[in-house]
Amino acid sequence: MGKFSLPSYNWTGTVKRNFILNVFDGAIFAFAMNFAALNTVIPVYIKKIGGTNLAVGLIPVIWIIGFHLPQIFTANYVRRHSEKKRIVMFTAFMQRLPWLLLSLLSFFVIYKVDTQLGLLIFFIGFLLASLGGGMNLPAWFDLLTKITPTHIRGRLFAFRVTLGAVMGIFAGYASKQVLDNVQYPANFSLLFGIAFVVMMISYVFLASIKEEKINTVAKAIHWKDFLKGLPQILRNEKNYRNYLIADVLMILAGMANAFYTVYAFEKFSLTSGYAGDFTIVMMTATVFASLLFGFLADKYGHRINLFFGALFTAIACLLAIFTQTLFLYYSVFVFSAMTLALIQVSRITIIAELSPEEETSTYVSLTNVITVPFVLSGIFAGWLADLFGYIPVFVLAGFFAVLSAYWFLFIMKEPRFHQSTNLSR
Repeated sequence: MGKFSLPSYNWTGTVKRNFILNVFDGAIFAFAMNFAALNTVIPVYIKKIGGTNLAVGLIPVIWIIGFHLPQIFTANYVRRHSEKKRIVMFTAFMQRLPWLLLSLLSFFVIYKVDTQLGLLIFFIGFLLASLGGGMNLPAWFDLLTKITPTHIRGRLFAFRVTLGAVMGIFAGYASKQVLDNVQYPANFSLLFGIAFVVMMISYVFLASIKEEKINTVAKAIHWKDFLKGLPQILRNEKNYRNYLIADVLMILAGMANAFYTVYAFEKFSLTSGYAGDFTIVMMTATVFASLLFGFLADKYGHRINLFFGALFTAIACLLAIFTQTLFLYYSVFVFSAMTLALIQVSRITIIAELSPEEETSTYVSLTNVITVPFVLSGIFAGWLADLFGYIPVFVLAGFFAVLSAYWFLFIMKEPRFHQSTNLSR
């Protein structure tokens, strides 16, 4: 693995200011999401409503489908606008509003209706939150790559994740106290309400970012022509195609994430408050992982991070299968958290180095849309867990994780060493 260096960059003025604002926007938003953590709090809530393992398996499916599908439709709109911030601010608000709706629905409606209707109402609100994020991502990522040079993006994401994780430790503690000491359904309603309020604080930092440089505007094309041109990217870009294969395998390995918590609850007969304990462990691990691997990405590229992310998923699955005590089971959440930190630092960031500047939002959207069908593995995992237990889910997920690690390490090439696309940005 060779060293890679880029020209020094002036950290004064707007670049430094935007860097700091970006860190706080992302960190505070991550802090907010820890009050409604997808891998700990939400699975416990689904079980509390009365949902089966199939319903738990729907959590990542609905979240990722809602987050990924809108992107291909918003990307063509984003690519034709040189100024991105106006689009970012509108979609960012739509990303946050559903959590207020979920807070109100949880307190006033969901617990009063039968289980199936309650789950339907929750998942509709949950889907709206993910759809808002999906509409936001192409413009937000375009804005971020526009105002952040390539060689500091790893540190930017690392600082966002690290600071968010440090605050997330407090969120985990607060969640434990709320879940243990506030009656259902007020406890989950309160957590979703807190998440919304904290998200709106991050919105203030996002609004303060300055957009000075004008993007290269992609040629305006009709929707039909835009969609027809997407397969050409897959045919012509071999390294991007290899990245997609490894990414899809990582998505399939992620089927295990929703079940680490519910398996622990059943195996060790835990109370709801342990969801907060697991969140604390995950956030603590995230602090160290994001710092270390953020600097590693800036020095050696993001591919090596994605390899470690797949490797850590395989280790988490093995630990979930063989660990027999609650104390040792916490290590499952350590490795799971490190994987999630690596994905946040590097999964989308590497696409900016695989794509032309004016097509970054298109590549990001294409990546996320292609992975959508494979997210349905979460439904299969829920069905598998209901029929045969959790162990087969962890075995299958671990297998996909090993394949993903192999593909990242031996098949995909580090874009910084094999092409010059976008490295000056």
